[in-house]
Amino acid sequence: MNKKKIISGIIAGLLVAILFIVWYAKRQPFTELILSGHPQWAPIMYQEDNKIVGAGPEIAKKIFEELGVEATSSYEDSWDVVQEKTKNGEIDLLVAAYKTEERESYMDYSSPYTIDPVVLIMKKGKVFDYKEWDDLIVKKGVITSGDSYGEEFDNFIKKSLTVEMIDTPKEVFDLLEKEEVDYFVYALYSAKDYMFQNDVADSLIDFKEFLI
Repeated sequence: MNKKKIISGIIAGLLVAILFIVWYAKRQPFTELILSGHPQWAPIMYQEDNKIVGAGPEIAKKIFEELGVEATSSYEDSWDVVQEKTKNGEIDLLVAAYKTEERESYMDYSSPYTIDPVVLIMKKGKVFDYKEWDDLIVKKGVITSGDSYGEEFDNFIKKSLTVEMIDTPKEVFDLLEKEEVDYFVYALYSAKDYMFQNDVADSLIDFKEFLI
């Protein structure tokens, strides 16, 4: 009879990237597994051709190499799709995400391996005062689809905020430029990488530390 095994990964809690290790083995002993992750979350994980690369995959591969297990990286579509495939056992190891109650129902968490600062991204000239979550209530925000910044803030979004889910950072930065949204909740390093890769001028964007 096939058995699903869930193993603790290398993860981080609030404000940190998380490495989940979830593996599905049809027989013992196993010798290989499939890892994947968010396609646009550099430098922790991002798509490169048909693979997910970055710090998360490299750490996971080294750990499993010492255990004699081959970890193969695979790009598996959008973040929403990747999470669903992990839940269904099609992906064995998910290399980064935030902890939520729903994710804990099918994945185990372990210790932090990196810091992942989160910021509010705004267009310069349109920056507003921000000291607490309530300051966002009268504003229009954006989060990339499938992303979570912890159970408490996810619930606050549902209860109190006007937040649109957008598929790609490019679409979001376009909305900021056109002043169609007021802020974007995103990882600082990923935002900086996107701006560098796509030649987005620093003069157009401002950052405020996001309180989680």
